[in-house]
Amino acid sequence: MGEYIPSDLRNIIRKLVTKTNLSETEARYSMDQILRGRASEAAIASFLISLRMKGETPEELSAILQSIKSKAITITPKVSGSLVDTCGTGGDAIGSFNISTAAAIIACASGCKVAKHGNRSASGMCGSADFLEYVGMNLDTCTDVVQNAIENIGIGFLYAPKFHPAILQVASTRKSIGVRTAFNLVGPLCNPCTNLTGQLVGVCEPSLVDKLSAVMQTSGASKIMIAHSSDGFDELSNTCENRITWILNGEINRIIVHPKDIGMSITKSENLLVNSGEDSVRHTLRVIYGLGDSAKEDIALLNASAALVIGDIAVDLREGIQIARQSLREGTPRKKLHELIKRCGDLDKLSRAEDKFLAS
Repeated sequence: MGEYIPSDLRNIIRKLVTKTNLSETEARYSMDQILRGRASEAAIASFLISLRMKGETPEELSAILQSIKSKAITITPKVSGSLVDTCGTGGDAIGSFNISTAAAIIACASGCKVAKHGNRSASGMCGSADFLEYVGMNLDTCTDVVQNAIENIGIGFLYAPKFHPAILQVASTRKSIGVRTAFNLVGPLCNPCTNLTGQLVGVCEPSLVDKLSAVMQTSGASKIMIAHSSDGFDELSNTCENRITWILNGEINRIIVHPKDIGMSITKSENLLVNSGEDSVRHTLRVIYGLGDSAKEDIALLNASAALVIGDIAVDLREGIQIARQSLREGTPRKKLHELIKRCGDLDKLSRAEDKFLAS
């Protein structure tokens, strides 16, 4: 006889409140109900918060991931070699500039094909979509044009609500909650490119490294790097020691990387912070244009370097940093951003952002 499935989410939420783990069937059923619009906003909030407070298991996250992916609009860019993504899980509440987006553009400029998957910020100041829209990206760009951008420019932005329309069911709830939920954890794993070969995923909590490693072993990507900095950034950081889990063809290896080990200066975390969403746009744009201060530039280069290693452009992080830094000095990331906005947005908006943020 099959496993009993409750007729609504109430029994499942009661179970979570008692800190009882869900079966994969229960977790998949719950997410299916939510994404099909069959749950109230109150029920969605209760489910996500009680799941967070209990602590999501790899089995629960895998079931939620499969529910989301089964409803996605997918693309298969025609690219030779590797295709990678860079994405943090969010929820670190630190308030840094948009490191993963700057890193993605620098990595593309350094020879790596990038399918940047992202969304608006759910709990921070400025998500990848917020930054790119500010500088001219049309988030409603049709999927064929996004695929064409990846094929011809080397980078495209896959706006999560465009490729995962079902997640609109939870958008307002996530915004009102304002804390990290299961969607932050599985979001980086939901890239809608069917031929993605590698991913860099940053997490803000040490416990999430092993948890996501278990989920990502069956993600389909052959090279995955999960990174956590000891001071809480959901990125590789130039402030302190970084814990990295490498998943290579399903096999897990764990390493520790300190900035000094790869020839990088150490900075203080406050040098990476911003005061507002607009301030984040300013510093992200300045880094991409090679005008950022050294601390912000270095953390973007470090994460771009990881993407280059994952994408088989660099043999290690030290070489990746050298390649990315040379690209930045040559102005290639700026050119790539211009090409991307020209194809998928409004160059006049980018020009206005340049006038506003690059003068000083």
